[in-house]
Amino acid sequence: MWIRKNFTQPAPGTGDVASRFLSRRTIIGMVAAAILLPATPALAVQLHGAPEGLYVHMLAHVLYFAALLFLLLTIKKRPPGHSAAWRNFRLALVFFLLWNTDTFVVHWLYSCLPDTAFAGHSLSDYRLTGPLTPVRWIYYLGRFDHLLCVPAMFFLVLSLRRFCREAESRPPTTPGPGS
Repeated sequence: MWIRKNFTQPAPGTGDVASRFLSRRTIIGMVAAAILLPATPALAVQLHGAPEGLYVHMLAHVLYFAALLFLLLTIKKRPPGHSAAWRNFRLALVFFLLWNTDTFVVHWLYSCLPDTAFAGHSLSDYRLTGPLTPVRWIYYLGRFDHLLCVPAMFFLVLSLRRFCREAESRPPTTPGPGS
């Protein structure tokens, strides 16, 4: 019930935009376009060339980790607020930090495992082969990174929504002299 109330109602001041977007004509048009237009490969998986691509990708994870940690420590040292929006934002940062660490470890383990540890040539039949050693188990469980990334995105969206509500509820400010 709480999710329905908070995520399906249009934001205040948007008028009838949400109901116009979700009109019957729009939905029928989107379904017709999905059926009639040919699908093309998304090519969402990017393979990095060895070894430079892997180094750059891993360095990006290190820099992302440093940026998240810096932001989290700055917010803890000098909290800009104690509202629910800031608590949700801190939770999002923690989950993104955990996700980034998990992803870094999985990338590193992937580079350590031999080619014989994997079977299949396409993403649909790509499998981890036995024997399942502790390293392979850690790799396998680490591949469930969406269990950390999805909550991070959820708390980020929740915090942004609450920030917007807080900004809307504040009285408008008047420009000072010299503005």
